[in-house]
Amino acid sequence: MNLKVGNKFPDFKLSDDNEEIYHLYKDGNTSFLVLYFYPKDETPGCTKQACYFKDYYDEFKEIDCEIIGISSDNETSHRSFKTNYNLPFKLLCDHHSKLRKEIQLPKDFFGLSPGRITFLLNSKNEILFIHRSSLKMKSHIKKVLDFLNEIVLV
Repeated sequence: MNLKVGNKFPDFKLSDDNEEIYHLYKDGNTSFLVLYFYPKDETPGCTKQACYFKDYYDEFKEIDCEIIGISSDNETSHRSFKTNYNLPFKLLCDHHSKLRKEIQLPKDFFGLSPGRITFLLNSKNEILFIHRSSLKMKSHIKKVLDFLNEIVLV
């Protein structure tokens, strides 16, 4: 993975769960943005991670931070996943893992599964924080929130 803290996250356009195009450099309008890449809708780990983000969504909103989940699942799968768990944030479709490949996100479990990685961006789309953990789903939320609270309170 070539992306590091301080880099600008590459611009992209992906369709969301409502089949609308989300354009990173044009559609972001918050102070902070969490982009979390996850392997697959409706799997146990991904469901836990999405629900943890949902559980802490109000805390993120208080800091003017939006959350967006990204996987290679299609719009229909995302709509179902979002409805089943009442997720309050967008899910974007990275068809054929095109974005994931372009930005060279690592795979997990000996290259068998798309990696679980979370980025925190500021309003200029600069990467402030990166967290990667395949097995500790809640750590993505806790570590990003801790980091955000640290920089917002300064």
